[in-house]
Amino acid sequence: MTTVRSAKNKGSQFEMDSEASLQQLYSDCFRTHERGYISEYDLQSKLEKKSFECKRLKSMSWNQAKSYLEKLIKRSPEGYKGYLLFKSNQQPCLVMQFGKDNHLIVMEFEDLFGVPFIKHQSTRKREVKENEC
Repeated sequence: MTTVRSAKNKGSQFEMDSEASLQQLYSDCFRTHERGYISEYDLQSKLEKKSFECKRLKSMSWNQAKSYLEKLIKRSPEGYKGYLLFKSNQQPCLVMQFGKDNHLIVMEFEDLFGVPFIKHQSTRKREVKENEC
């Protein structure tokens, strides 16, 4: 049976994949809305003072990506570094950030963070494996 996934579902999956990928480096990284935060950004590492916005879109213009990043910076806590993680269909995860002198930098996730972008482990698969034991 083939299921058509909604845009919201794809975005949520991308957030979970991003969280799993970032937890390889920042063990305290979490999805903010899962903890009841109304923070207007998707992921946060309090220890590392980093905030992340995740966008999974069919396509995105440069100006649109830049506006998402600027919005993230404005809504992040004082002293936090903001990153926009975005992905288009069949493309690698890219990361946009402001570098020195406010220059925009875009790199592949793996090149910037030094770890692979991974898919999160499904809770259904974990439940099946635990029940098999």
